[in-house]
Amino acid sequence: MRPTYIKTVAIAAVLLSVPLTFAIPRTAPESSTTYASTGTSASVDSLASTSTYFTVRRDLRRCASPMCGGYFVQRVNQSRTLCANNRYARECYVSEIDWDGHGEVEANRALLRGDIVGSTNQRFGKLGRFRVRESWQSATENQPTGEFFRVRDLGVRCITHPCLTHQEARLNLTQSRKIAGVELNKVGAPDALTQEAFTALTSPEGILVSGTHRRVTGPAGSASTLDASQFYLRTKSQTSSGKPCIKTGCSGQVCSDEEVITTCEYRSEYDCYKQARCERQANGECGFTQTRELTACLKRRGR
Repeated sequence: MRPTYIKTVAIAAVLLSVPLTFAIPRTAPESSTTYASTGTSASVDSLASTSTYFTVRRDLRRCASPMCGGYFVQRVNQSRTLCANNRYARECYVSEIDWDGHGEVEANRALLRGDIVGSTNQRFGKLGRFRVRESWQSATENQPTGEFFRVRDLGVRCITHPCLTHQEARLNLTQSRKIAGVELNKVGAPDALTQEAFTALTSPEGILVSGTHRRVTGPAGSASTLDASQFYLRTKSQTSSGKPCIKTGCSGQVCSDEEVITTCEYRSEYDCYKQARCERQANGECGFTQTRELTACLKRRGR
C-alpha cells in the first residue's frame, strides 16, 4: 500500500500546482472586439445600466425634408445599429429627436440614451424618430476617440499602487471591471467642468467617458487605467417654463434665463462674450459655452 500512497500524493501535488480558471458561458456580444482584461478579470454588468447609448450627427444632405435634414444616430461600441425599417446599418437616419423634457444638446456634443421608433408621415411613409431617455453633453467640442464607458469612483484608497479605485462598464455591452483610475485632465476641459466631473464620478451613475486604456505598473503589480479623450455629464431635465438663455447684464457679460442687473464698469474680457454662445450647460444652468475661441480670448485678456 505504501507505493500507491506515494503515487497519490504526487498526483495531488501536481494538480495543486496548476492554476484553474472557470469561465461562465454567456452569449457573445455583437461586437467582434473582445474585452481583454489586464490585471483583473472582466465581470458581467447589467444591460439595464449600460444600454442603449447613441452618438448623433446632423444630416447635411440637401433634399426634401423630412427625408433629409434630420440626424444620423449610431450605437456606441457596436458596428451595427437596428434602424426603424428593421434593418441593421452602420448608422440610422431619423427625421427628428424627441427630447421628451430632457436637456437638449447640440448633435456634435451629444451622447444620448434612447430608442429609435417608427413614425408615419402621410406623404413620405415610415420614418425613424429618436426618443431620448437620457441626454449627456461632452465637456469640449473635441471628437471622442476610443471606446465608450460608464465610470464610477468606488471610494477605495490604497497605500500602494496601482490601486483598483474605479469601476468601468462598456456601454451597450455587459462587461465591467475595476481599473486603476481615469485620467480626465487630457480632455482639455475648463477646470471647473473637470472638477464637476470628478465630483460626479462619486455618484451612483458616475459619468460617461470615451478613451483608451494604458497599462500601469507598481509595487502592487499591474493594472489598466483609462485615458479619457472626452467625458460627458448628465444634463438636467428642462424646466416647464422652457425659458431660453439670454445675454444680460450691463455689458452682456452674464448668461441667464432671466434679466440680471449689474454694475456698468467696463472690463476688456467682456468683449469676449459678444460672440460667445449663451446656452444651457450640462448642469442644466445657463452659461457661456467654453469653446476654444472663448477660452483663448479670456486668456489674452488676462482672466
